[in-house]
Amino acid sequence: MALRAQGEDSSQSAQSGQAATPSSQSGSQVQPAAPVKNDAVAPQEPSSVTVSKPANQDPLAASRVSFPDVAPSPAMPQGQTLAVSGDYILRPGDTIEMIIYKENDLSIRSRIGKDGKVQLPLLGVVKLSGLSVTQATEFLRARYDADYIVSPQIYLNILAYSTVKFTIIGQVNKPGAYEYAESEPLDLLQAIGMAGGFTRIADRGHVRVKRREGNAVKTIKVNAKKLTDSNVDRFMVETGDVIDVGESWY
Repeated sequence: MALRAQGEDSSQSAQSGQAATPSSQSGSQVQPAAPVKNDAVAPQEPSSVTVSKPANQDPLAASRVSFPDVAPSPAMPQGQTLAVSGDYILRPGDTIEMIIYKENDLSIRSRIGKDGKVQLPLLGVVKLSGLSVTQATEFLRARYDADYIVSPQIYLNILAYSTVKFTIIGQVNKPGAYEYAESEPLDLLQAIGMAGGFTRIADRGHVRVKRREGNAVKTIKVNAKKLTDSNVDRFMVETGDVIDVGESWY
């Protein structure tokens, strides 16, 4: 009995030893390593950059180029002016503007009268009609420099041209009343062109122009055929003219 008990004990010991084997094998397995924090490898969020700007600043201000304030040129008056060559000849009815630099009280806008004269500060009545813009500017500069202003800087601008109003009747395609306001004066052939040109039966050598001079009305006979010749002076149309183109009978 004692031997059996010892054998059983040995058997049990063997079984317990076998049962313990998995435990020992389990104990010999490599356990997963605990995560190691690696700051050099761990991805980092990009750092944000904060830019401070004054409150209410225009977001486009940085892209704009600022220029120093420049005072407007005295040659460019407030309001609309016409681009006029210095060779333009002043005519009665033209509206002009004279600007004297740093003398605002002397600057003026005025219309040239039918007599070709205009009223100007300090100078009184002066005649400008028939002078070019350049000539009139030099004339005024000399007059002011002689008695009133030392070396004045004078600018002369044209605000509006004189308007030529005329009537054309007779053998033209579009008879009627017309107005013309340009830098160049209007001649007879241009006026007939504005009226659509001669008709087929027009007598180009028989054109009459009625023109008022003072209290009288005179009739001027014009041969339009000869006006096409470069050696013949142009016949200029004046405001109030009545042009009558005759009819040819053959």
